Amino acid sequence: MQNRTSALWLSWSLSLLFLLSTACKTAEKVQIDPSQRLENSLLWEIKGKGIKTSYLFGTIHMIGEKDYSFSEKAEAALDKSKRLVLEIDMSNMMQMGMQMLSLAPMQDGKKLKDLLPAEDYELIKTYFTEEATNPELKMMPFSMIEGWKPMLLQSFLYQDMIEGATKAYEMELMAMAKKRNMSFGGLETIADQMNVFEKIPYKDQAQALLEGVKGLKNGDESGKTEFAQLVELYKKADVDGLIESSSEQMEEMENSEEELLIKRNNNWIPLIKEFSKKEACFYAVGAAHLGGPHGVIRLLRKEGYQLTPIDIKN
Repeated sequence: MQNRTSALWLSWSLSLLFLLSTACKTAEKVQIDPSQRLENSLLWEIKGKGIKTSYLFGTIHMIGEKDYSFSEKAEAALDKSKRLVLEIDMSNMMQMGMQMLSLAPMQDGKKLKDLLPAEDYELIKTYFTEEATNPELKMMPFSMIEGWKPMLLQSFLYQDMIEGATKAYEMELMAMAKKRNMSFGGLETIADQMNVFEKIPYKDQAQALLEGVKGLKNGDESGKTEFAQLVELYKKADVDGLIESSSEQMEEMENSEEELLIKRNNNWIPLIKEFSKKEACFYAVGAAHLGGPHGVIRLLRKEGYQLTPIDIKN
């Protein structure tokens, strides 16, 4: 169970962190020309020479149960697909968990207490061990995770921003795909994702974690409000709006946009092309990856593929 829990949080952490306002900042504010904005759709059909018709769907990884939805058009697209491709292949949770546990620790045996003043370290420790509501933390003692890369720890704060029961799109999609006897794939490996954390200074990560914990401990509602705004943009399927809003809210962290989004999006394009040559695929990635000038939709269009919205929200 512990391996499964750890793997789930890793698989969500990168896109979750992009949506947490204390995590990072784009190099400059993203502003999409009104005449060039994408239609409000989380579901896009991919067509082009040499590939099977496939689909691209934007998720928000974890969301309040009352806000979760998966439309009939999305169900139909899944029915037409042979393979479910997520950011990472989640079909073997035990293997994922083992890999994650081996790669989560910081290099050189560093611990969180090595990155922060003692008072700040104790504040974070107290929150994680006594105050956080995330049930996953009850299954992992702080002594186990305090040596993890701080951005991984930050992803655990996400649960405290959501009131009530939650749903995870990846787990829902996995269940639906298994019922349809679909095959599975991933656009990157756990090692790829963990390498992203090495490109952002540990001290910057620890400071972002500290600010996030302080906000939650002090009853600061700004983080919850900003997240609620992002959820509303997601429900409206405004994929360009998600990028614009996030760029306004995020604070500075060195190399963040380049490592969390731009490089990963570009790395995914050739894999999407290869997967879709073989069979019809349903790609489900964090909605933050779809829009913006460096988003997957515009990158695929630059490669000559036709991206058509098929579930437009008004």
